Amino acid sequence: MVTMNSLLDSTSLADVYKSLFMYNQDACYAIDLEGNFILFNSAAIELTGYTNDEFLHRSFFELLHESSLEQTNYHFKRILEGNREKFTSTVITKSGSILDLIITAFPIYHDGKVTGIVGIAKDTTKKLKLEHFFEGQNKVLEMISNGHPLSNVLEYIIYVIEGVTNGGRCSILLTDETGNRLVSAAAPSLPSNYSRIINGLIIEQYKNSCGTADFSKKSIIVSDIENDPLLLDVKELASSYHLKACWSSPVADNSQQVLGVFVIYYEEMRRPTKEDQEIIEKANYLTSLAIQHYRSEEKINFLANHDLLTNLPNRTLFHINLEKAINEFHPETADHTIALLHLDLDRFKSTNDTLGHRIGDILLKEVSNRIRDCLSTKHLLSRQVGDEFVILLTEVTQDEIRSMAQRVINHLAKPFLVENHEIFITVSIGISQFPFDSKSRYELIRKADIAKYQAKIEGRNNYQFYNAELDRKLTENVRLENDLRKALERDELQIHYQPIVELTEKKMVGLEALLRWEHPTLGFISPYDFIPIAEESGLIVPIGEWVIKSVCQQIIAWEKETSNKYSVSVNLSIRQFYQSNLVQVISESIKETGIDPSQLTLEITESMTMDVNKATIILFDFKSLGVNISMDDFGTGYSSLSHLQVFPIDFLKIDQSFIREINTKSEKRTGIIAATILAMAQNLGLKVIAEGVETKEQLQFLEEHGCNYAQGYYFSKPQPVEMLKEYMK
Repeated sequence: MVTMNSLLDSTSLADVYKSLFMYNQDACYAIDLEGNFILFNSAAIELTGYTNDEFLHRSFFELLHESSLEQTNYHFKRILEGNREKFTSTVITKSGSILDLIITAFPIYHDGKVTGIVGIAKDTTKKLKLEHFFEGQNKVLEMISNGHPLSNVLEYIIYVIEGVTNGGRCSILLTDETGNRLVSAAAPSLPSNYSRIINGLIIEQYKNSCGTADFSKKSIIVSDIENDPLLLDVKELASSYHLKACWSSPVADNSQQVLGVFVIYYEEMRRPTKEDQEIIEKANYLTSLAIQHYRSEEKINFLANHDLLTNLPNRTLFHINLEKAINEFHPETADHTIALLHLDLDRFKSTNDTLGHRIGDILLKEVSNRIRDCLSTKHLLSRQVGDEFVILLTEVTQDEIRSMAQRVINHLAKPFLVENHEIFITVSIGISQFPFDSKSRYELIRKADIAKYQAKIEGRNNYQFYNAELDRKLTENVRLENDLRKALERDELQIHYQPIVELTEKKMVGLEALLRWEHPTLGFISPYDFIPIAEESGLIVPIGEWVIKSVCQQIIAWEKETSNKYSVSVNLSIRQFYQSNLVQVISESIKETGIDPSQLTLEITESMTMDVNKATIILFDFKSLGVNISMDDFGTGYSSLSHLQVFPIDFLKIDQSFIREINTKSEKRTGIIAATILAMAQNLGLKVIAEGVETKEQLQFLEEHGCNYAQGYYFSKPQPVEMLKEYMK
């Protein structure tokens, strides 16, 4: 394995830094105190278009756009004063393109003096262009929705598109009512004389580039106006305004009827790149959208109230319909109701991540079609967000609601075939009812969502009606999560320890650390209540680190007090187990306290090791520290016996459910399971700890079958540190 030390042994630090500089994907450069380039990498050459020689004879400031000179000068001076600076700047490439950069730069020191500057420049042009376009697109849609005049909307579209082209100047020409001529609708950056000349161009093949684009329904690219026959009538005027290229693209409606032409002019001869083609498509889309609105407001209303992917009513239209249904609700009988079915596709994100968003989008369309097939015309299906849908049922009975929910589950259970991918999808459904659960539409939606959460808890692929008790529990969990965030700093968390007894000599040889929470107002809170909250919220990570450090400190404290080397077991949660820095946390705790690593045992559960390859790597990382590993709750989880031969396990813990029924009349087989686990562990060379031992009969059974260690109320319940002093004596 290559480490930092081995790397530095084989090469100099200067070589490492040189590699980082020269092979960086971002442009890296070094300049002297006057701003002249003295070093640069290939990414800088590729970014700016200059050759090696051209770079060496240029100043950094020669590349700057005039809009960036003042700001860049300011940061330049700050760097020469010894500061590290991060700032935005605009540069001009050799080809004349304008690029937006984020530059991180810092001083070069020699003999304690600043002798130059090193910088890294990241090209953000495309990102900023996209941001500009999407902001502009939203503004265009807003203007359209608010009924702005068409001329204003088209001018704003030109402003948006010109902002993402490199020096393009745009014009929009509309097909007149006769379909024979093009009328100038917007050209804010073109000279007015030129706009007048192109107003009224004939729509005909080969008469002019714009008319030809309209007539043929194809883009016409003129890269050299001076020598192209399609622009003979305007070439002299175009030349006087330095216009060298003209790209004309037809704007069509949804039925491919041409509405007009979007034109981009450039002051240099050029043909469109792939990025330019995308810009033209965006320009056509926005222009078409604006024009069609003024020809049919119905289209815009549809877009505003429907999901663009599935064409289903969106959240806005759903709320309108729900409010209307509530206001018009006049039940035929007392058992009739309005019902909301909140649908969430189970594990859709995994499908999306595996097969890609395009397949995911197609799948969502197919899902929406299948759900629609389950509904009558009086029912409303809405896509809320992502993979969540809501069905609105009016004037229905409980039986009809159940029948509908089960019908949807059954329809979606059949496999989907999407581009040769067979995909299985299940759905969790939560149901709320008006007026039984609430008379507020917002509360109805919230309660359907809570019911959906219950369906997830119940194993997915089922439906659940809203339950006030679950609502109360979730509200309580939110409050507990907030309180748990403060519990550590308020010293409300405690560690209790339960002795582990070696059965041959009946001597305590270790303990298990168990987390307890004494809430200032609620009193003792069961770990079964707060541990899942800590796990789900991520609080288990800082809490777990605190437990490990505290346990290591306690081990040393006991050693000093009793001269005995007790080992202590610490339970890991699944989130901790896959925590990237857990090995480091444990290692630091061992080093800081000076304990023998073998005095610390990490308890894992079988469910953590479902990903065998990953789990094996993690477990061997733990073992490299010298700690012990115990498999907790053995026999209740997922591991196969073959995995026990792969995992570096030191102890097996028999789950208390197998111990509890030993020598009782209710379940004779449990004793057989415990005996089988003990026999298997002995053959594998593993030591066994039985937990939950409460009776003398259970202890005798375990001793007869060769169990090594035991813990449980028969010996001692979990106790705080101060209560264990007498026990240790």
